[in-house]
Amino acid sequence: MNFFLWTGVILFVFLILIMFTSVRIEILFKHEHVNEQGEIRIRALLGLVRLRFTLPQLNWRGWEQGLQVKGKMTTEQSELMTVNEKVGKRNIRSMKKRMSELLSQIDDFMEVVRWFFSKITCEKLDWSTSLGTGDAAEAGILTGLAWSIKSMLIGWISGYIRWKQYPNLSIRPAFQQKMFDTYFHSIIRFRLGYAILALKRLFIDRYRRRSS
Repeated sequence: MNFFLWTGVILFVFLILIMFTSVRIEILFKHEHVNEQGEIRIRALLGLVRLRFTLPQLNWRGWEQGLQVKGKMTTEQSELMTVNEKVGKRNIRSMKKRMSELLSQIDDFMEVVRWFFSKITCEKLDWSTSLGTGDAAEAGILTGLAWSIKSMLIGWISGYIRWKQYPNLSIRPAFQQKMFDTYFHSIIRFRLGYAILALKRLFIDRYRRRSS
């Protein structure tokens, strides 16, 4: 009897620890000239779970052949998954249909998403961009436009998530050369329990809708 009691207590404590442990997601993207480098690093369960996903390399092959997407997910020890897919008209139509069906089956999808986003803390966001067309006047216009886009995006995100420190944004105009370089580095953190509760709400709502 004591064995089952202690087993239950240990499992209960373990579940509580899982619910309150944090998930740390680090996003890094760098584009210089024609070179692109990006990855997402996920760390959870006090560092016991470590995943690294190389951001897909996109190669546009025209309207008929579509988009070639390449990427991979790895752990510290091994490779888990490799992505090498073509995304064309047929894939886009299929994904659009599935997404429409999913959203139609979930009444409060956006409400759940907003609730979950409110539990996310952004610990760091650095986003710098250098751009130019070779014309000084055009570079000035593009700089103003880029500032507007960045400010709008950060303002929209600020309505949902919390900031540990304010985002570090910068835009450097290149007046005498054609250029588009960008560097993005962000770290977000949330409790695993909130993600579990959000998924639970989504799937329970979907199941109830199917049953009714």
